[in-house]
Amino acid sequence: MSHAPENTWLAYKAAIDAGFPAIELDVVPTKDGALVCSHNFDLERITDGVGYIHNKRWSELGVINAAAHWPGEKEKIPLLEDVLARLPRGYFINIEIKTRKILDGLAAIKVARIIGDFKIQGNSIVSSFNPFSLRLVKWMDSSIKTGFLFQSAKFLSFMPFTKADYLHPRADIFNADLKQYALRHNLGVNVWTVNTKSGIEYFINQGVDGIITDWTEVIPTVI
Repeated sequence: MSHAPENTWLAYKAAIDAGFPAIELDVVPTKDGALVCSHNFDLERITDGVGYIHNKRWSELGVINAAAHWPGEKEKIPLLEDVLARLPRGYFINIEIKTRKILDGLAAIKVARIIGDFKIQGNSIVSSFNPFSLRLVKWMDSSIKTGFLFQSAKFLSFMPFTKADYLHPRADIFNADLKQYALRHNLGVNVWTVNTKSGIEYFINQGVDGIITDWTEVIPTVI
């Protein structure tokens, strides 16, 4: 986030160039079913557009600048397929599905199909706060690895329903109990969002599988 506007190709390329072994991106469906990379449903927060992505057709988003808060920069809101096509061969990616409603399955179906089309089941994870989305991805293609995002341990009750392969807890709720839960159920653990070098080193020592961070500057040399 300190080098490029988030969820744009500039940001993904900056992460790749900095030596990250993987990137995470967020996807939101448009009115006509295209999957675009955005952390937000609204356009005002980081673009020069107005309104909500789910109320816009893909063609309407083409004129919007996703780097509106970066003086001198102009970037389009990227399609998921376009990002996957530009990534280095074999590069690992974590795709987070954003949904407005619990039973909104459009994005999950599309993500599973796109992963199948690109044949990247072996180097991708699909994550979401929505248990239904994860279950739907598994129903579409059981070989796709999935991770259940949560920020309170009370949501662990949904874990069996998701059929997910990974726990994706917010970093500050990770503890010994959560670690034991993962071990008992043979689950991987990827934590978010860790933006200090000491925090990253701590989670490496805890043996987690993955660490999500916003800042290239905090990567320890051990990685």
